Amino acid sequence: MRWTLMLGGCLAVLGLGACGSADDEGALRQGRLTLRDGQSLDQAQACGVNLPQCAQGLSCISFKLEGVSQARCVNGSTVCEELLSCTGGTECVILESYPAQVACSGRCTGPDCDASVSSSP
Repeated sequence: MRWTLMLGGCLAVLGLGACGSADDEGALRQGRLTLRDGQSLDQAQACGVNLPQCAQGLSCISFKLEGVSQARCVNGSTVCEELLSCTGGTECVILESYPAQVACSGRCTGPDCDASVSSSP
């Protein structure tokens, strides 16, 4: 009985050790937000806590494009369908906060991925 418990404990430890293996490294990468073809943010008003409120029908949404974080007044119901997209097979999602945040969700594959914060030592 004691031998069986020790064997089970060893297997559990080995299984947990495999969770951080190099095979799962791709799961730690995240997609990158990009503007959809033909879209621009030139006319979108900057927004935030100490800035004017967005016009009716628009929401203050933050995102990171080309390494630059920004918050703009955009249509929250169509931002992922019409304005922004994600790379590497990930999905564009809106995280609820103020301002709301657009991010990429899912496992990113291919060369257009960023390293996740959680993957750094």
